[in-house]
Amino acid sequence: MDWPSLAAFSIFSRRLNDTESRYSTFGRELLAMYCAVRHFQHSIEGREFAIFTDHKPLTFSMKSSSDKYSPRESRHLDYISQFSTDIRHISGANNVVADALSRIHSLNRIQGIDLVKLAQLQSEDIDFHHELAATTLQLQTKTIGKGIARPVVPRSYRRVIFDTLHNLSHPGIRATRKLITDRFCWPKMNKDIKEWARTCIACQKNKVINIINAP
Repeated sequence: MDWPSLAAFSIFSRRLNDTESRYSTFGRELLAMYCAVRHFQHSIEGREFAIFTDHKPLTFSMKSSSDKYSPRESRHLDYISQFSTDIRHISGANNVVADALSRIHSLNRIQGIDLVKLAQLQSEDIDFHHELAATTLQLQTKTIGKGIARPVVPRSYRRVIFDTLHNLSHPGIRATRKLITDRFCWPKMNKDIKEWARTCIACQKNKVINIINAP
């Protein structure tokens, strides 16, 4: 498999709820596969495709006896099998984008985003406080990692946030917006994200390549 030749056309991620977070590793990985297939059903239905996972036990799941699995896991496998039974292993070292997305809900693990600097800018940026005063947004002290925390981002650090998350796989505008708005907030952020995503050079180059290679 020539990995450098592949490019993401879209991405999908979501947070596990309390019940799901207590699933076994196999159960959580299977849930991720099931949710991804459901999310992209409109794009993959009727097509031949392979599913890649860095959790090797999943590659044997379609050939194993159903007695091994819980009713929930059996339902998930049955649904996935309606679209593809070709499940292949990819080493974690090669699964860069998926690994980054799976860890991205923990803000202090996002490489390239300095939360200490962000907090300092929140405290010291006078323009930020003036801008904040003109909105309904309010700063509250929260412990990162407990519950849902969306730091308000000063103007000087917004492009850093955008570049760090968008550059994971250069998704479309809507996917980029979801990645960022789920984790951060600032006034008129949808407008900023739309403008920056539209002017992304890497995305424009990828579109040109896809047009040239189209049958």
